[in-house]
Amino acid sequence: MATIIDNEDTTVDTRRAIAMTTAEGEKKQLNIQDRIRLAVCSELRRKILVTLMDGKKGLSELRKTLEVSSTTAIHALRDLEKNKLIIEDEKRNYGLTKIGEIIALKIVDFVDAIDVLQKHEEFWLTHDLSGIPPHLMEKIGWLNNSTLMEDTSLDIFKVHSTYIELLKTVTKVRGISSIFDPHHPKVYEELLRSGIDVQLVLTEEVLEKVIEAPSAELRQSGTLVIYIGKKPLKMGFTVTDKFLSLGLYHVNGSYDYNRDILSYDKRAIEWGYELFEYHRGMAEKCKI
Repeated sequence: MATIIDNEDTTVDTRRAIAMTTAEGEKKQLNIQDRIRLAVCSELRRKILVTLMDGKKGLSELRKTLEVSSTTAIHALRDLEKNKLIIEDEKRNYGLTKIGEIIALKIVDFVDAIDVLQKHEEFWLTHDLSGIPPHLMEKIGWLNNSTLMEDTSLDIFKVHSTYIELLKTVTKVRGISSIFDPHHPKVYEELLRSGIDVQLVLTEEVLEKVIEAPSAELRQSGTLVIYIGKKPLKMGFTVTDKFLSLGLYHVNGSYDYNRDILSYDKRAIEWGYELFEYHRGMAEKCKI
């Protein structure tokens, strides 16, 4: 009988342990969901978190910046403080906790991503994005300060002419291309003659066209480095010290010569360098 009772006690203890573990897991999950809901589902709370990214602020400064009453601000602040996203110091200034900092950063990333996707919605929906790796798709919000450059009926070469003019202002060029424009060899020859640092990731087909081009400068310049891409490139892309230009293929497989995403923003340029390095890292350096 003692053995049976001991077994029953062990079973009861095990069930209690499982129940407690399950409850703790559900509570933890609930806390995570509550924090996400708390931060995202209220415009005021979102604004408070983003505003506090610049540093601690008192109630009066927050109220003035957010244009809300003291009562409204205090209610939102208490909710955020209760969930350990912000903290009030001895001088009654509010600041982000470490968790709050992370959530605020994610909120900014999310809002920026929504902004760029809505701003150029038709472009993203109708173009092949396979050349952009997942880790840079996650940072697509870095392109929020960009414009969609398009040819018009009055200026059918607007995209191309704008690109050529912009290249005249740079000191560094990084490019990725699976298309060949017969005008580009001469443009790049002028860049190389000026000592501009140029690195390109090309397909084998595009490289053959470059080699065939009547431009000795391209073949002899020591400032030109060319890599052969080992992965489908699916883009006509340039990033420089001054701007980023991103052209993509339509989903039907044809290249869109008439539209480019263009940005002069520092984060967009940084995004562009990361995209170039991603493809360069999988490419093979070649001599021409």
